[in-house]
Amino acid sequence: MRLTMRLGFVAAIAVAVLTCVFLRPAAAQSGKISGTVSDSTGSGLAGAEVRVDGTFLRGVCDEKGRFEISGVPAGTYKVRALLLGYRPATQSVTVGAGGTAEVNFSIGVSPIQMQGVEVMVGSRAHHTAADELAVPVDVYDAKQIQRQGTTETSQALQALSPSVNFPHQSVTDATDVVRPFTLRGLSPDHTLVLLDGWRRHQTALVNTFAYGTNAGSSGVDLNAIPSSAIDRIEVLRDGASAQYGSDAIAGVVNIVTRSGRFAPFANVTGGRYEAAKYPHDGKTLNMNGGWGLGLGRGSLGIFAEAMDREPTNRAWADAFDVSGTGVADVVGPDGKVIVKNNPVPQPNYHWGDGLERDILTLANLRLPLDDSGHKLLYGTGGYSFRRGSGQGYRRYANDDRNWPQIYPLGFLPEFHPDATDYSFNGGLVTHASDWKIDAGGSIGHNDFKYNLRNTLNSSLGPSLTTPTAPGPDGIFGNADDPGIPNQTSFFAGKMVRDEAVGGIGASTERKLGLPAPVNIAFGAAFRWEKFQIQKGELASYINGWHTNQSGGDPVAGSQVFAGFSPADESNSTRTNIGAYADLESNLKPQLLANVAGRFENYSDFGSLVTGKLALRYQPQARVIFRAAVSNGFRAPGLGQIHFSKIVTNVIAGTPEQVGVFPVDNPVSKLLGAKPLKEETSVNLSGGLAVTPVNSLTLTLDYFNITIHDRIVLGATFDDATTLGILAGAGYTNIGGVQYFTNGLDTRTQGVDFTADVRVPMSGAQSLTFNASANYTKNEIRRVDGLPAVLAGSTEPGILDVVTRVAIEKERPDWRGMLTGNYANGRVHSLARISYYGKFSSAQPGYCDACEETYGAKTLVDAEAGYQMSAVDVSIGARNVFDVYPDHPKLDFNNNFGTFPYAAASPFGYNGRYLYTKASVVIPR
Repeated sequence: MRLTMRLGFVAAIAVAVLTCVFLRPAAAQSGKISGTVSDSTGSGLAGAEVRVDGTFLRGVCDEKGRFEISGVPAGTYKVRALLLGYRPATQSVTVGAGGTAEVNFSIGVSPIQMQGVEVMVGSRAHHTAADELAVPVDVYDAKQIQRQGTTETSQALQALSPSVNFPHQSVTDATDVVRPFTLRGLSPDHTLVLLDGWRRHQTALVNTFAYGTNAGSSGVDLNAIPSSAIDRIEVLRDGASAQYGSDAIAGVVNIVTRSGRFAPFANVTGGRYEAAKYPHDGKTLNMNGGWGLGLGRGSLGIFAEAMDREPTNRAWADAFDVSGTGVADVVGPDGKVIVKNNPVPQPNYHWGDGLERDILTLANLRLPLDDSGHKLLYGTGGYSFRRGSGQGYRRYANDDRNWPQIYPLGFLPEFHPDATDYSFNGGLVTHASDWKIDAGGSIGHNDFKYNLRNTLNSSLGPSLTTPTAPGPDGIFGNADDPGIPNQTSFFAGKMVRDEAVGGIGASTERKLGLPAPVNIAFGAAFRWEKFQIQKGELASYINGWHTNQSGGDPVAGSQVFAGFSPADESNSTRTNIGAYADLESNLKPQLLANVAGRFENYSDFGSLVTGKLALRYQPQARVIFRAAVSNGFRAPGLGQIHFSKIVTNVIAGTPEQVGVFPVDNPVSKLLGAKPLKEETSVNLSGGLAVTPVNSLTLTLDYFNITIHDRIVLGATFDDATTLGILAGAGYTNIGGVQYFTNGLDTRTQGVDFTADVRVPMSGAQSLTFNASANYTKNEIRRVDGLPAVLAGSTEPGILDVVTRVAIEKERPDWRGMLTGNYANGRVHSLARISYYGKFSSAQPGYCDACEETYGAKTLVDAEAGYQMSAVDVSIGARNVFDVYPDHPKLDFNNNFGTFPYAAASPFGYNGRYLYTKASVVIPR
């Protein structure tokens, strides 16, 4: 399948390029439209988009506000100008064969200052956010994204939207490398991610050991998309399962890529952390760029990005490591060594960001197929390769999981995985009579290779060399005949996720006896998914049965992450068929209504129906009321159904071999596991948008999301009763068991607030302020009791404290930010204040009393730049005042002094970051 997907991707690009070459416009049959877009003062508006209604022809204004659209068939058209924060304008234009029609627009600030671009999410009718929708949609353009001082899309989105959380985690296995984002404190897989309107595939990674997010979830890796390719990000803050299908419980994030013809550009950003209390580290260099080439009637956008980020480390010195001399170092209250008594380098743990090296690419094709501009071939495809690092818990020299002959001072095992991602979506849009028909599909692939280094398999003994003579029985794997040497690096296996979608949608407007025409949209889609676990090399999972250095039974498999064994291998698939219908119309001039319904059928658990009703009432130009009610669902992920692995968890300070088994595994069934079913939800929302004066717009939205049968990775069952049940069935080598469960109901409710202010300024000056705040409260309202087989045990329940805290408290209830942008001619600057309310965190499985509460913090960011003719140079700082989370108060929650900050800090723990960047545009 993987080879097929790659060949399909290459073939699609080849067909697109050949089509570009051979389908040339007939010059004698077409003309051009050119002109300018300016504001009320006559200043040109760079980036304004001009569209020819009823076609796919469009142009983007240059830095002087000029545009040109070529290949326009002779005829009369309505031409529309759009730009963020401005009211769209439309003019009628007649184009002659071989001629050029000149049209100039002057657009004013919108009374309701919403984004003036055509929004792709929230409604299937033709809308701009200036017209406004019945549900809240935030739109962040490329300029806003680029001014966040980071090229990580997830981190930039968190800085822009207080509803988004992107926790910085450490010592969380592979999640250190591919970190998920969340919306409104729900699980990563409760947010549907689209790329140019097509469903984006999830990562292969199952987050079984993560903080700040749902245990056992899988998300979408936004950081696999080049930042230079992003034109805007649309965030729909409302449940939308009835419109888009599974996963859209919290909302939808749609990434719109930059299209059309544009001059080549390049961005270079470099920086590092300049923390007062730590050595300067985390040096980062990022280079990205793009070019919008003209091909035939259309365009081909090419984008690429390369990043090299060095690790950071905020761990404190370890006062308990006596390796080398038998005497520990003396450590002060600030985590630094006062008296050095042994040769172990300090800090001997790692707590911070890992190494990361990325190569990201993307291409975007838009190709009108006829002179009328009524048929458009489109496609977006990309490939990314990412290599990162993350560390586990240290093994001391005298630890039974170590061999001093290999690591005399102990070792800190390291993940060094490779993540590969590629995708393609494309199709054909046609305008036939009054119908718009869009038919196409997408494919997506993600794989994650578990490469480990600086580690060993303790069961293979203390030798790194092959035995000189074979054992007498010729059998590998016993104390007298270890058979194979130990290793310090391993390939521990691979996880793969593939997805393919094919769909068709149609929309039109019809008069059905209502005051206004009804927009009718319907369509169907077929989706195929695959989840695969591939075993690691033999040495990564084998039990060599060599006694440990204390003479006891060994821990099998590569340390920090035992390799996937043949018993863990999985190659599971499923299919899904969905159909939707969507109706929208103005019941009165002031009242817009939208009704949507969807039917889904999954091959592995059955069918369901969802629906949505949304209303928008605008009694006057400056006031909008909106409300929506819907039910939703999320299908259990293939990873949640089929993931299998033996992992080493630290429980009550002691390492323990825990089996994470599918619910249909005999071990899981023995302990009461049940087949997984879909999560269901009910979403309620209501709000308003008000512009009391032209320079101020306020929005306020309430939301309430109830989720039934929520899926999580359950607690570790490991008490005496559990082990007795396992031993009675012959499972004597398992120290604990985890499995997935639909065992709880939750409620998420809160309020979103935004304010946009334009301060009147003279001349070329501009000053704007953007404020936003989010309050979200997540509550567990029901938890299943223990399975009947464990009714007499001492197990505390199906949820551990880490999962409870992650769901209810690990995201700050309050988030807020205030951003000011000032420009004067060529000078531009930004200042941002970000507030993170109090939150809680816990280390895994110590005790219910080990939950820690951390205080609220406020961070300040700043940037200033100067625009030359073709080069823009900026300097900036994130976290100007070097703010950190609070220190844990309990030794259990900071790994006995070595981990000084919260396990899932919402803003990290790296301190102040200084950077410079330069953007270069080659004039056309």
